[in-house]
Amino acid sequence: MEPLSIVEDEVVLEGLDGITLPSLWLRLEDRKPAFPLKLDDLSKDFIWKSLIVNTDLRFFQLPKKRGDVVLFDRFKNIEGEPDFDNTQKFSDKDIYPIFITPENKDGILGSCAFLQKRTDVTQDVRSESLAPLLNLQEALEKYGRTLVVVASQVLRFRTLIGIESDPDLKLNDDSFCLLERVGRARWQGELQKDLHGGTFKVDARKLHYLRKALVKHGLITMQPYVTRLYTGQQQNSILLLLKRFHVDRGLELCCIWKEVINY
Repeated sequence: MEPLSIVEDEVVLEGLDGITLPSLWLRLEDRKPAFPLKLDDLSKDFIWKSLIVNTDLRFFQLPKKRGDVVLFDRFKNIEGEPDFDNTQKFSDKDIYPIFITPENKDGILGSCAFLQKRTDVTQDVRSESLAPLLNLQEALEKYGRTLVVVASQVLRFRTLIGIESDPDLKLNDDSFCLLERVGRARWQGELQKDLHGGTFKVDARKLHYLRKALVKHGLITMQPYVTRLYTGQQQNSILLLLKRFHVDRGLELCCIWKEVINY
């Protein structure tokens, strides 16, 4: 991918909630494969100008500041076993609480806690001719961490389902929010036990139903994941990943689990 396509991709993957500029810098620094530009003042200014001229992106002001995205590597401490986490030290902080957008006339899908409370400030950031009305420093001084960049519904949907999928595919609100959540996790994926037990606050049967629809259309993949709890016990779960981020870590245990999770 070209640098500016990568920037757009990171905005898109953050979902309907959008992404603040500080979190965008963090995402680009953590990008895999690595972002080809060194993130300094000049490159950030270049990126800001690219966001301004991109008509698939809009700018919103949140009613309050948002914290920075918290990054982690769930595979860092795997010790020779397939997807085996020996520490379980991932942050519980979630700056994107699930708030499913109901059906609406604009066809907007996704999760966004401040959809009705945030203010569209696109006209204050760029002119009708797509010229910047604020430079990067001015935007940060005026809005700080209340400014988010949000990709269009068409762009978000197309990126999440992938170029090989039917662009006319229909997903219900809940299934799309699950897809969005898994996509935001990028290479780290989401554990099914965390989704039904905390993030989505639904029972395992409903989440299984939502997951099944996404798997049926080839939008996400599943693989076994084992967590060792502080008590020493092992807890089995399923790691969900967007198809483009799937890495086959198949060992003998994976083969056994495939029969279970495909049931």
